[in-house]
Amino acid sequence: MSLDPVFNPTRVAVVGASDRPGKVGSVIWRNLSGFDGEVIPVTTSAEQVGGVPTVAALTEIEGRVDLAILSTPARAAPSIARQAAAQGVGAMVVLAGGFAESGPEGADLQAELVEAAGAVRIVGPNCFGVQNIARGLNATITMAGDIEPGRVALITQSGAYGMAIHSMASDERLRFGKVYSSGNKADINDPEIIRYLHSDPQTDVICLLAESVTDGSELAAAIRATSPTKPVIVAKTGRSEAGARAAQSHTGSMGTDHALFGAAMRQAGAITVRSGLEMLDVARVLAEQPLPGGSRAAIITNSGGVGVELSDMLGDEGVDVPELSEDLQSRIAERLPPIGGAGNPVDMTPIWSRFAELYPWLTDTLARSGEVDVVIPILLQRAALDEATLVGIRDTVATLRADGNRVPVVCCWVTPREGRDRADVLQTEGIPCLEWPERVARAVGHAVRYSAIRSELTAAPAVERAPTLPFPDGPIPLLEAADLLADYGIRTPPSELCRTPDQAVEAADRMDYQVVMKTTSPEVAHRTELQGVRMGLASDEEIRSAFYDLTRLGPEVAVQLLVKGEEMVVGALQDPVFGPVVMVGMGGTLVELMQDVRFALAPITHAEARDMLESLTGFPILAGYRGRPPVDVSGLVEVVVRTARLIGEHPELGEIDLNPVLVGETGTVAVDWKLYIDRTLR
Repeated sequence: MSLDPVFNPTRVAVVGASDRPGKVGSVIWRNLSGFDGEVIPVTTSAEQVGGVPTVAALTEIEGRVDLAILSTPARAAPSIARQAAAQGVGAMVVLAGGFAESGPEGADLQAELVEAAGAVRIVGPNCFGVQNIARGLNATITMAGDIEPGRVALITQSGAYGMAIHSMASDERLRFGKVYSSGNKADINDPEIIRYLHSDPQTDVICLLAESVTDGSELAAAIRATSPTKPVIVAKTGRSEAGARAAQSHTGSMGTDHALFGAAMRQAGAITVRSGLEMLDVARVLAEQPLPGGSRAAIITNSGGVGVELSDMLGDEGVDVPELSEDLQSRIAERLPPIGGAGNPVDMTPIWSRFAELYPWLTDTLARSGEVDVVIPILLQRAALDEATLVGIRDTVATLRADGNRVPVVCCWVTPREGRDRADVLQTEGIPCLEWPERVARAVGHAVRYSAIRSELTAAPAVERAPTLPFPDGPIPLLEAADLLADYGIRTPPSELCRTPDQAVEAADRMDYQVVMKTTSPEVAHRTELQGVRMGLASDEEIRSAFYDLTRLGPEVAVQLLVKGEEMVVGALQDPVFGPVVMVGMGGTLVELMQDVRFALAPITHAEARDMLESLTGFPILAGYRGRPPVDVSGLVEVVVRTARLIGEHPELGEIDLNPVLVGETGTVAVDWKLYIDRTLR
């Protein structure tokens, strides 16, 4: 069902409407005074509200109602929802708290609300409402007054924080077009809203401020479909670790909620930020300026120190501050004071009398040079307080756009608090002014990275359900697990299971004593921690001794052909929020300590698998570090892709742990593997 009743209603009913100051119904009624449709007051407490005759119930309204706003206590919501369902109301906003967020009793009340609503879509409950500013639809408990509409949409789960974000955006002249407070998400979820906004011609940038994610795979899919054409900026609170999941494998112990969320968002093309403030900064740059065509920035400053700091911070974000060509430097130097610097940053020095001339000229010259992809004027103290300078920059940017120049201009604002409102000369014309170098660098860095990846984003590979594996819950036996891996093209070394020392000796002899011996006990999750692995065995006596020692952990011992290579870990798991997930990292016994791993939602493309590898801190070891020969990276990519396909096609597989996977010059082999069946996750 379309969400038009939420964002584009024609008739709105306010249940609990009131004229009494301080009442929620009064706030809602007043905020809807600019709505371009019809507003109907529903109450038994007065015959009129705002001079409009009231009705006693939703069912007494003649004709269709698109949206009902419930400014009533929580206990009344289910009965009103039944009226809405009987009346054929399209959607309703439930503002009250006291539902699932308050405990078991509230959860029962929320379930009753959803059942009573039937086909009526529910916003909330426990939310602050919705806005479509272009329509004058302000169905919220705050933010009254005239607000100029923009092309940024905000989805926020937090009510109070969402209102604060909206207020700050208004202060800094970021124009929202639509605001949606999701609250408890009893019905409409974030993915559905994102899909709606993706198709909304009035939205260019989507901001998501999330507290909890219960539908991670669906959220990632919605963002992945949207990101190639509209940026989705995501800020998630609650990133601190609440403790690793109680897992049997290396993969599970490192698959924390935060790690998986970050991986899913990166893979989907989302712009992930650390805070609501950073989210607003990025939104302003993306909504108000063209996308950077590359990663080269030019800095204009009247302070060498601030210019150097901004250069450093841009470098941290992967944004280059290149030295300008000799010809361009020569042209710039002709206009600068003798002690100025034309290299980049371009330092005009504190020559106050010429700020109004130099800032606009330099902005225009650099933007047209073809040598940079973004221009950042640092407006420090007098430069920021001089209206002629600000008007000059504003008019220069307007001329650039009229001439078809698409180089974005973002200002770094460094000035006393009393001069903050001077920035409106620029901000009201869509030129962002972000305070201090750190905010600028972060926002520009996000814009540069998004511009670089958006054209590379592709749909996720298709996955089909395979026949269910014929194993009970728990670990799959070693050789059967090896056979399953082989079915997916994942190599393991020849292995033999031995129950007597003589069998172990015979197996070692067949492998020319180039062997590893290890326990196969399913109770041993990490063999090396319990001395469950033996290597360097050169005689029958050493084989027998190792066998007797290993049988203290279990009655069966595996004798396996020795393989050499760089140690990696490849794993996968079924996450209750994100579904099938694959992992790759630098492996071996120190994998948890090093934490040099990357996650992605399964299935994945070969390009995504290679990106995971190349983003590892230890990747240079694989590529051939300090004269070492490069290893079979393509083979490792195949193992990651095939492991992802295996976990995706078999939801009964709870975890896969291949550690280590040894990668040599000519091949990639999983030399230790554990696969677990867990049907409770299905």
